[in-house]
Amino acid sequence: MPSLVVFAASLLSTDGLTANHEGGHADDRIHCGTDKPDAAIIACTHIVDDERLEEFERATALKNRAFHYQELGDLDHAIDDYTKVLSRPEQRRIRAKTYLNRGLMYSRKGALSEALSDFTQAATLDPKLVSAYINRASILMKQGDADGAVADLTRATQLEPQSVPIYLSRASIFAHSRRYDRAITDYSRAIEIDPTNPLTWRDRGVAFRAMGDYENAGKDAAEALRLDPNMGSAHLDVGLRLERAGKPEAALAQFNEAIRLTPSDADAYLARADAYESRGDRNRAIEDFTRALSFNPTLVAAYSNRGAAYLRDKNWDLAIADFSKALTLDPTQYAAYLNRGQAFTAKHEREHALADFSRAIELNPAAAQTYRYRGFLRQELGDSQGAMDDYDRAIQMNSEDAEALRGRGFVHLHLHELDAAITDLTTAIMKNPADALAYHLRASAWMAKKDRAAAEMDEAVARRLNPKH
Repeated sequence: MPSLVVFAASLLSTDGLTANHEGGHADDRIHCGTDKPDAAIIACTHIVDDERLEEFERATALKNRAFHYQELGDLDHAIDDYTKVLSRPEQRRIRAKTYLNRGLMYSRKGALSEALSDFTQAATLDPKLVSAYINRASILMKQGDADGAVADLTRATQLEPQSVPIYLSRASIFAHSRRYDRAITDYSRAIEIDPTNPLTWRDRGVAFRAMGDYENAGKDAAEALRLDPNMGSAHLDVGLRLERAGKPEAALAQFNEAIRLTPSDADAYLARADAYESRGDRNRAIEDFTRALSFNPTLVAAYSNRGAAYLRDKNWDLAIADFSKALTLDPTQYAAYLNRGQAFTAKHEREHALADFSRAIELNPAAAQTYRYRGFLRQELGDSQGAMDDYDRAIQMNSEDAEALRGRGFVHLHLHELDAAITDLTTAIMKNPADALAYHLRASAWMAKKDRAAAEMDEAVARRLNPKH
């Protein structure tokens, strides 16, 4: 949940507390308006309880006492006093600030409906009371009404167009709801007003990164580091930029520095793990993926990427467990279905694999390789027509897919469509001359056509390419 700036309104006043000395309250009047909260509350109570005093003086003491209770965090007494203040006739602006402060007390108690009502009353009574909109936005965010919160913060920016905290609050809502372009606009406005805050540069960089703009993310991170060299998360973005620029060693140094400065940064461990994995250092990659998850157990990418590392290590069960966890957290992960399907295939759990490949296709119909994987499974399950349909689709989408051509050739061979089989297998061999299986299958097709010489030539090549065949 994004954090919002929250403002209280000061009702503390000495107005009316020094004009009338009747009743022996001279010291109380001074202490009620100016002393520390504990002493001030006692003094204010003396005045509030003295019915000989004029109403406006007792009302002022009541407002002050409420504010002192607020300062002490005594929510119930503060609410009680603010409620009494609201029962008396007051100027609209004073009533607005009273509703604002009572709303804050309700908010701190977790009474969100009451707080929302009070902030709305405050804004209605004083439409220029900026803190009423800001605090109501905070409640709306807690209730899941991001659009309502944005509307209130937009009104606040109109009233105080130079307030950096308001822009940052609205930016955090946009970022939280993945409207990164609008978040970047607000971060940029905040930077225009105050370019010296490294956190703003860092946060805008994070938004750029989320949009896939690693170049600008890295530039913002570099500026954040210029302002604060000890900002670990900025080192992370600089490292990601260097990684994409083909400077792996420099990137790794930045990831190491990010972890040194912020040892609990899950994203930094994830980035370093990906760097290790790309270098073939799978053990260290798995260690870092695991560390990332120890700090953030909901980090979907860490489960997916660790699962991929396990998959490459042929550790099927651990791979399946990680892909399953990733999909529990985010069922829209196409790659997790694709990879889990491969792990199930390796374990000969064909029905599970088929279901995963089919779901992957639903999520990403443009991925040619998924049709090839499903075609292979359908072929193994005896569904020749389904396999043919999938291989056709894979080849239509990627005419260079030698494995799909070989698969379709095998289906033609199984259906005794020998010329079609030879055509597909020959094309597959042209695209991948090292495919021993394609030569072996074509040899079978030649044998079925009674062309022993061609069959023997293909078998000889297949044995040379794969002596274990």
